[in-house]
Parts: sequence; C-alpha cells; structure tokens
Amino acid sequence: MRLCLLLVVLLFSLTASAMSNQESLPDSLTQAPTDSNRTRPRPAITWAFNLDFRNSFIMRHPVNVWGVNSGITFGRKRHHLTLGYYWLTYANQLRLINWRRDAVQRVNLGYYTRTDVWFMSLLYWPNLIHNKRWILSTPVEVGAGKALALPTTLGTDQEAPRTQSGFFVPVQVGLYSQWKATRWVGLSTQVGYRYAFHSAQSVPFNGAYYSFGATVFPAFWTDLWRAIRHKERISPFRDPISRRGKLHD
Repeated sequence: MRLCLLLVVLLFSLTASAMSNQESLPDSLTQAPTDSNRTRPRPAITWAFNLDFRNSFIMRHPVNVWGVNSGITFGRKRHHLTLGYYWLTYANQLRLINWRRDAVQRVNLGYYTRTDVWFMSLLYWPNLIHNKRWILSTPVEVGAGKALALPTTLGTDQEAPRTQSGFFVPVQVGLYSQWKATRWVGLSTQVGYRYAFHSAQSVPFNGAYYSFGATVFPAFWTDLWRAIRHKERISPFRDPISRRGKLHD
C-alpha cells in the first residue's frame, strides 16, 4: 500500500507539472477559436492498441494482472475507447494456490480453494490534458468474465465436487498520466481501484491496482520501417529525413 501512495503522489506531481506547462502556452494557442478555426476538419478517428500489465491485490496479496486492449481514439483530446482482455498469469495462480494450501494446513483442513479469473473489459479513457508532452486521463472500465472457485483435496490435489463457477463483473476507476520524452518513448503511471461483483463468494476480488513503466509510441515502429525500407535517417527527436535531405511528416 505504501507503493500505491507513492505512485499517487508521483502521479499528482506529474499532473501539476503538466497543467503548468499547459498554462504557459502562447496566447495564439489558447485564444478563442476564430472563423478559420471553426472550419478546420474534425480530427480523424484512429486505431489504438495497448499492452496493459498491472500490479494488483487479491486477498491482500500482490498479484499481476496481464491485459491487452484495442479500439479507437477520437476527438481533439484523443480520447480512447477500447475493448480488452485480462487474466491472471499462471505464476499468480500458483501463488494463490500456495497461500491457500498453507492456510488450510495451519488450521488442519482437508481441502483448499483454487481460484482462476479472466474477463473482457470495455475501457473509456477521457483525456483531461493532451498536449505534445503530457496526457492526463481518468479511465473508467466495466468488464464481464468468469471466476472459478475450485475446492481441492489437500492430499491428492483433486477437485472436490463443490466447484463454484460463475460470473465476474469488475468495475474499475483510475487515474492515468503519461509523459512523452521523445517521439519514440515515454513514461506512464496509473493507479485505481477495482470493485468486483461475482458469484465465487469465497474469494474477495476487490482491491487497488497500479502500474509504472515505459511506453513505446507508434512513431518508433514507423520510423524503423522507413529506415529499413527507404534508408531514411531517423531520430527520436525529429521526423525522418530521406536520403535527399527532405524532411518527411
């Protein structure tokens, strides 16, 4: 939990810096729209793809939740609307099994409960701040999947007949911040809370989640392709330059 608090403090410090950068924009970027601005074409809808690996807690124990989501970006602040798939890794399932097995051995029970979770999630990322360097968003997620609670005999590891299999509906709200260091890479952090409606009542899935890591932007892959295919000079700080010295958009 101390790590979560540290991430929250870091996130809000990054947010304050982003807001100060935004407030220092020149008047030409903050003035009321003119007639020419009103006639500008609306931003195009583009494709979005994200790998979303999170640290979380189940039964007050740390676990890793892996996920991938894809969808669209739209609007002038490039809001995201994506659909994702999330699951507990096999190592985390073994860790939960070991915790359960150790607990029942201490109280001399004849079985423990294995758990397994997977779910699809619809994510909406409204961007409060979106400029060349910073993104601040408040992602909201609603998912649906399956939670399994498998009572297992301690001696033989065979599933008992009281297996519980039912729905799992997580609702998650968080805060996300991203700093774009170069055209290629940046840093991102997020923190939030998950409340889960589920039928496997023996396992509480509510808990906080957080993540902190590097972000690789699409420009890296497109620049790499131009360097290989067209022999262009690439840099993380400027657009690719062709062999003739022409700057590409």
